[in-house]
Amino acid sequence: MSRVKGRSRGFTLIASLLVLTLLSAIAVGLLFMVQGAGQVGNNDLETNRAYYGAESGMELLTANLAALYQQSQSPTPLQLNALANSPPDPTMIGGMNYQESINWTPDANGNPASTTSVISAGTNAGLTAEIIPLTLKVAATRPGGASVNMTRGVEVALIPVFQFGVFSDSDLSYFAGPPFAFQGRVHTNGNLFLAANSGPLVIDAKTTAVGEIIRDRLANNYTAAGAYAGDVYIPFANNDCDPPNPTGNASCLKFTIPSASWSGGIPPAGVQTALPTWTHTSTVTFNFMIGNKNSMGVQPLTLPFVQGANGAAQQIQIIRKPPAGELPTTPTGSSREFNKANIRVLLASTEGDLVPDRPLLVGDAQNINLDLKCKGNRTDVVNGVAMPWAMAQTGQANEPTWKGPPSGVVPPGACVPVAGQPWPLVDGWLRVEYKNTAGNWIGITTQWIGLGFARGTVPPAVPLAGNTVDPNAILIFQQLAGDRNLDGKINATDAPTAVTSQYAYYPINFYDPREGFPRDAVPAGMAGTQCYVNGLMNAVELDVGNLNQWIQGKIPGSGALVDFSGQNGYLLFYSDRRGMMGDPFNGGITQGEYGFEDVINSASATGTPDGLPEPKGPTGFSPEDVDENGQLDNWGAVDVANGFKATFAINTAGNPYQKIDCLAGGRQNTVTGARHVLKLVDGGLKNLPVRPDNGLGGFTVASENPVYVLGNYNSDATDPFWGNPTGAGDINHSAAAVIADAVTLLSNNWSDLNSLQNPTNLAGRSGTTTYYRMAIAGGKNMNFPQPAGTSADFGTDGGVHNFLRYIESWGGTLSYRGSLVSLYYSEYATGTFKCCTLVYSPPTRNYYFDTAFLNPSKLPPGTPMLQDVVNLTYWQDFKPY
Repeated sequence: MSRVKGRSRGFTLIASLLVLTLLSAIAVGLLFMVQGAGQVGNNDLETNRAYYGAESGMELLTANLAALYQQSQSPTPLQLNALANSPPDPTMIGGMNYQESINWTPDANGNPASTTSVISAGTNAGLTAEIIPLTLKVAATRPGGASVNMTRGVEVALIPVFQFGVFSDSDLSYFAGPPFAFQGRVHTNGNLFLAANSGPLVIDAKTTAVGEIIRDRLANNYTAAGAYAGDVYIPFANNDCDPPNPTGNASCLKFTIPSASWSGGIPPAGVQTALPTWTHTSTVTFNFMIGNKNSMGVQPLTLPFVQGANGAAQQIQIIRKPPAGELPTTPTGSSREFNKANIRVLLASTEGDLVPDRPLLVGDAQNINLDLKCKGNRTDVVNGVAMPWAMAQTGQANEPTWKGPPSGVVPPGACVPVAGQPWPLVDGWLRVEYKNTAGNWIGITTQWIGLGFARGTVPPAVPLAGNTVDPNAILIFQQLAGDRNLDGKINATDAPTAVTSQYAYYPINFYDPREGFPRDAVPAGMAGTQCYVNGLMNAVELDVGNLNQWIQGKIPGSGALVDFSGQNGYLLFYSDRRGMMGDPFNGGITQGEYGFEDVINSASATGTPDGLPEPKGPTGFSPEDVDENGQLDNWGAVDVANGFKATFAINTAGNPYQKIDCLAGGRQNTVTGARHVLKLVDGGLKNLPVRPDNGLGGFTVASENPVYVLGNYNSDATDPFWGNPTGAGDINHSAAAVIADAVTLLSNNWSDLNSLQNPTNLAGRSGTTTYYRMAIAGGKNMNFPQPAGTSADFGTDGGVHNFLRYIESWGGTLSYRGSLVSLYYSEYATGTFKCCTLVYSPPTRNYYFDTAFLNPSKLPPGTPMLQDVVNLTYWQDFKPY
């Protein structure tokens, strides 16, 4: 029995030892397991940290790349490579080592090579652009050795702005009254206001906004519940809303008021539609054909040099002369039309202001003083060329309304006549120059002036008569006086009428009621030919047909030597700073703006200037601060109408809405102040320049000043397109554009004299059917709240359908084919939009987007380029390094 017990005790001991060994093994195993799991977990944590570090490095590198291209349209390899030396702070994720690089296919100079191609991704996919492909690489390594490699493919795209049917840098009002279907892509960097009165408004292509898309009100906060509750259509896919029966397609969908992304007010007032609902509407219901930043990630498109909030004030620099000291290679300089041009026409009150960018040119023989130091009326010889300066003179029996010389403020350095001498009809300094194939600028002022600078009583424009005074004149400064005593006849009673007489000429003056009147109603106590001096404009006419003849060598001169290769044709830059005052808020220099913004004055029923800025709007600026300098500018009106001061006792300081007789005073006297404009004449079909080597390319006019286009321009009734807009039959045109402070279209029936005879009689300014084919980039006014007692659309910028300005009672059809682009607010033509009692009545609009602009070879010279950085691909690279 004891033996059995002893054996049991021995077995128990062995079993206990075995169990202990097993438990020890399990414990050791668990310990190793825990340690292994900890190591695995730690390794996984390190890898995650490396991953997040690589992501942050890639995002910073991408952001820095976009910022670099925002500062420079063509950054150097040194600048690009320098971006790889600015990784995130390594201490932000507990220590990190970065290796970054940017790779590209080099061109012959080692710079990133670009190709013209179609954008392949993003909200701008499908547009043709100058594309630069880049590859970004980021390797992030932790101190313990965990490493993650990321690679991203990027396209930097420079998009020609005229590929859009409608583009706006600021809030875009698209609220046609009658049926309107312009076509083409639509984009705004601000909010998009869609509405229609009788309508419908039909959009046939992708429509994008960075801000909100609003259907229940206009941009002046007028509630669109009644007058503007018409139908708006958006396509489900391209071509679904195309003519001839756009709304007949079941896939051309109504974009109703509840469909919008915002309602109840102008942002930030109002209510945002719930994002799930709006995103579904944008991306599913309308198949990505309409959307904004919230639903589709739409990003702003700006010119490469624009930074910060006041983009409009920066982008207007493309039409300005550069200041002293600015290099053409700077981001802003390389975007200026002045530096892209191959022909320049420059005017200023002083020689120094003529060429502020090139002070060494002061004293150059081709800087011509048009008033000859006020030496009087005679034929002078300037640099060997006879100059028949013709100036009106006081004291003529048949000229009782001549009021010179003026008194008051005169721009520093300008000519001041002595007592008894006449104020010159043509004044200031002029320089005309062209760029040759060697890249040198050659002055040709005397060559152009030698062709003459006067015309008859009507401008040379088809179907009007040709120039009966100086048939080869390219720049026209004065016209024959014609019916001087206004008896309805041109005869001996209007003497002197001889072309050679110094008393035979008038300046080319006309009346613009949009600039002239603060409201769309005849001011109290004003009748007949009375008007406000703010609307009296003095024009220099550019005979486009004669310019083309000069380029072809049919008019003798240097035209065939102009280098056309750099800009796909001919780009003429125009600047007239005569009478312009220096900006006291910017060092007292002139910079291309009027300097008068006190034009709204909502508290006044008549819009009388009050010297107080309107309250700031959603943009952060007052709508009476179009240059966005934080000031209410009224200093520019000081010298306006000085030529009328002595007799009419006009003092325009701070208020140029002063009364004068347009006909018996405004017609024959010198207009002073910043009231000088460019008028394009004789620009009918086949009259615009094209490249002489291939017949393609074309002609662009870029101007600091407002531009008025008179009569048929680059098209007419014989153009087969108008008979078959949706099919074949197009003919080769000049690729044309006008880029200016503002652009006004004048019909074939326009008459300067009629405008002066009928400043308050809209019916006396009748417009007739006219044809235009050109892209237009111009300014508009800021939106502001609708003042009490004004029309429903007063306070808006007029909308897309009124972006082309009118000042006639149109009785016919306005056929326009082109692209409508607003990059800035007008700073010279500061008058607000107003219709339809005093300023204009609308034409029948026959508008089409010019699809030729989708072909890069048919883009106008100097087309502004918008910048977009698109992320194409993004992946983690697991290959060892």
